[in-house]
This record gives sequence, structure tokens and C-alpha cells, in this order.
Amino acid sequence: MAHRQFLRYALVGGIGFIVDASVLTLLVNGLGYGHYVSRAVSFPLAVTITWWINRQWVFQAAAPTAQEYSGYFVVQLIGAVINLGIYVLTIELIPAFAETPVVPLAIGAAAALLANFLLVRRYVFGRATTFDSNQMKEQPEKEFEYSGVENLIAMKKARNYNKFLLDIVRHNLIGNDILDFGAGTGTFALPLQTTGVAVACVEPDARLRNDLSISGLTTYVDITAVPVNSVDCTYSMNVLEHVDDDRAALSAIYERIRPGGRVIIYVPAFNLLYSKMDELVGHHRRYRRKDLVQKMKDANFQIDTATYIDSLGFFSALVYRWLGNNTGVISSGSVKIYDRVIFPLSRILDHVVLGSFGKNLLVIGTRPI
Repeated sequence: MAHRQFLRYALVGGIGFIVDASVLTLLVNGLGYGHYVSRAVSFPLAVTITWWINRQWVFQAAAPTAQEYSGYFVVQLIGAVINLGIYVLTIELIPAFAETPVVPLAIGAAAALLANFLLVRRYVFGRATTFDSNQMKEQPEKEFEYSGVENLIAMKKARNYNKFLLDIVRHNLIGNDILDFGAGTGTFALPLQTTGVAVACVEPDARLRNDLSISGLTTYVDITAVPVNSVDCTYSMNVLEHVDDDRAALSAIYERIRPGGRVIIYVPAFNLLYSKMDELVGHHRRYRRKDLVQKMKDANFQIDTATYIDSLGFFSALVYRWLGNNTGVISSGSVKIYDRVIFPLSRILDHVVLGSFGKNLLVIGTRPI
């Protein structure tokens, strides 16, 4: 059965290529649109058509769901990254193939096709699929409430993602007096505390603040309670978007940092991606680079770094924005698959697109001396 499904899947892939190439040619040569705009139309259209044929003919899946489609779309992006990566790697390892690029192209395409088939069969249309809505309903309700304390606890399962954010903080820390603006459950403050730095936490939630205090961390209910000019570095990871008056918050952070000190801000990017999930967890906004940079400059920070992160996440979030459910809840299985498989690939792609877009935005600034 598996080999028959694979042959059908390959055939559907051929149909997708024809659709992609035909629409791209029509838009570029027939209607005069630019290559990038045309590709942005032709690729999602080809993905959508192949998704429908695969679910109806190849895998004979049950009723379609937004989670299924978003999972399928993300798998196609993974395949594109695998294809390009193997193409480049083959030419680098065997320079002779540079004269016959069709060979590494074929190798990359074959590897991507097989990877796509296995991922789609297992995680999108399979009986144990992570993206299946029925499985999501079988999970404990509190585990998947994407808001408040429960959401913060659930996000601790995103090991790669949290390690990446912690590494950002560690690599950019200066001084010894550190402030965590929006510490939550201590995902970043507790590991940093073990390295010997003095971490203080701003956390308005009384229960979380109490837990942080029990762990030996200095806590404040509000940024205004922190002494002025008392910290060397402040970091805020996915918190500023929750603050109603973010300009006032940035100004208050500036006043607490000593001259020459640093601020590290990591936030969701692009209001285009704002979805029910953002609404559920209390996001007031998502950010564009130029807007957050300007707000930080208005607060008198000097900008050192401003880059988008998680390029593959941009596309998956866009699909979720268009087709996501009305609750804003996602399954823990989806989070784990994204964290273990897609996010590492996304970080590789980030180096290719050079931070030109992504699901999140990182801005690092300095208080001038």
C-alpha cells in the first residue's frame, strides 16, 4: 500500500509542478507581474490543489480541517528547504556536478519528494496525525488553553525554541544586574540565575511572582517599582506585545538601565499574521521592524540589531491566519512537531533570507553613555 501511495503522491507532485509553472508563466510573461509576486501566487495555488487531490485520491482522508491544510503547507516548505540544501551541498561536495546541475537538482528533488511523502503520510493524513482536530479534542483541556498561566506552562515543552531564546539572552547579556521584563514562569530567569548573575523579575501575576520569589529571585509587580539606573541589561521575550502602552514601557525600561546598558526585545512580527491565537493570549499588536525601531529610538535607545527571525514560521502563521479555527487553540502535538522539526529548519533558512522576514522580530538596543 505504501509504495502505491508513493507513486500516486509523486504523480500529484507532477500535477502541482505543472500548475505552479503554468500560473507563474502566465503571470510573468502573459500579465507582466514581477517574479516574486507571481511566485507568491503560483506556489500557494499549487500547494492547495495538490493538498486537495492528495487528501481525496492518495490518502482518502476524512473531512478537511485548517490544521490539516496548515500542516500540509508547512511540509511543502520543508521539502523546498531540503531540495535547495541538498542541491547546494551536492555541488559543494562534488564540484564536477556544477557542469551538470540537473544531477544535483534531481537528487534534491528525489530526497525532498520522499521526505514530503513520509511527513505528509505520518503527520498530516495519517491516523496518528498531529494536525487532526479530533486528536486535539482528546487532549486535556487545560493543557491547550493558549492563554494565561496554562499557556506559559505549556510553552515550556518547546525545548528548541526556548533554548534559542535563552541563547539570545545569554549571548547579548552585559554586566551582572539583569532585569527580566515579564518573567512569567521563569523560563529564562531561572537558568540565568544558575550562572551567577543577579536576575530581578517584573511579573504582574501574583501567583507567578510568588513562585519566582520562592526560587530566590527578586520580583517586582511593575517596572516603575524597579529603581532607576539599577540594571545593566534588560530582556523581554514575547512580552511587549501584551503591554497596552508599549511606548511608556520602553521609556520606563530605558530609565532603569544604566548608561551603556543594553535592552533585548523579542516580539511577534507582522500584523498580517494577527490571528485568533494572538487575540486569545492577549496580544495588542504584532510589530514591523521599522515601527519598533522607531519606538525604541523615541525612548532614546541606540539600535544595535534589528532582524526578523523564524522565516518558515511566517508562512505557517499566515496559513493559520487564513484558515485557523475560531478558538485560537493549537494542539501540543503541533507545537512539538514545529519545535523539533520545522523550527530548526527555519533557523537554517533564516541565514539564507538574511532576516528580511519572519514570524518574530529581535531588536537589541543600548542606552548611550
